[in-house]
Amino acid sequence: MNTDNWTYYYKQNAHGDLLPSNILYTPLLNPERDIMCMHYIINENYQGVKEGLTQEVVDFFFQREVKYLKALQHWSFTPDIIEIDEENNKIFIEWNNETLSQIVNNPVRELDQEILNWGEEIFDILKTLKDEGYLKVALYPHCFFMGKDGHMKTIDFYSVMPIEDRFIDRSFIEGMIGKEGAYRFDRSTKDGKIDFLPFLK
Repeated sequence: MNTDNWTYYYKQNAHGDLLPSNILYTPLLNPERDIMCMHYIINENYQGVKEGLTQEVVDFFFQREVKYLKALQHWSFTPDIIEIDEENNKIFIEWNNETLSQIVNNPVRELDQEILNWGEEIFDILKTLKDEGYLKVALYPHCFFMGKDGHMKTIDFYSVMPIEDRFIDRSFIEGMIGKEGAYRFDRSTKDGKIDFLPFLK
C-alpha cells in the first residue's frame, strides 16, 4: 500500500497534548482512518531524537510484532492483519479512528458512557493472554481501541512474550528506555536481564 498521503497517529495525554505513541514505529493512518500502518523505522520527525536507539533494536521488535500478531489472530482482541511488508518493516492492521487515550483524556467525554463494558473487555484480554501463557506489557490507554465489530482491540504486540521466555538483555534495549519509565526497568533488572513479570506488575 502507498502511504504517501497518510497522517501520523498521536496519543492524547491528560493535559490534552497530542504526543508520539511510541518510539519503535511510526503509526500512520489512511484518510478514512480505518487502517493503521505500523512502520518500524527510526523517524526523528515523529518521535524526535532518541539517542542510543538502533535499527537493530527496531527490527527485533518488528519481528516480534509480526510473530505475535500472527500467533494471536484467532482472538477477537487482535486486530485483523491487512498486509505485512517485511521488506520495508510495515504492518497494516484494521483501525477505528482513535484509541482510548482520546476518550479518557478528554474532559468532556466519559469512557463509561461511550464503552459500557470497557473494564470487562480489558480484563478478558489480560486473562486470556495469561491463560494462554503470555504477558503483554504495553497496557496504556493508547494501546486499546474499540473495533468496528464491537470488541475491544489491543495493539503493540511487540510487547507480548511467552511467560517462560520473558527475559531480555537490558544492554540490548537500553536505547529505547525513556527517562520517565526507567524506574520500571530498574526495578525489573537483575544480573543484566530484564524480567518482564515484575515489570508487568
